[in-house]
Amino acid sequence: MEETGGCRFYYLIHPSKLTYDEAVGACLKDGAEIAKVGQMYAAWKLLGYDRCDAGWLADGSVRYPISRPRRRCSPTEAAVRFSGFPDKKHKLYGVYCFKGQH
Repeated sequence: MEETGGCRFYYLIHPSKLTYDEAVGACLKDGAEIAKVGQMYAAWKLLGYDRCDAGWLADGSVRYPISRPRRRCSPTEAAVRFSGFPDKKHKLYGVYCFKGQH
């Protein structure tokens, strides 16, 4: 988990992959909200967040942040990789959550 001023951006460890609605619910159940694209970029850029797991974000896109390029994960560059806008009801992915200051 990466922290900035009491806020946390993290990939939710969950026993199964999730539809978009399940992903939103899983973050809520964890006391967080589904992360926004900007929160992923901030964690990647400012904190060097690196996770080779595609996960849902609030806008319905699926992305993952890579700070250390390697063979199976963005081999040529450090980047937030974009996997598109999959079918929210049928495609299953992990989820990135964000906890603000409460």
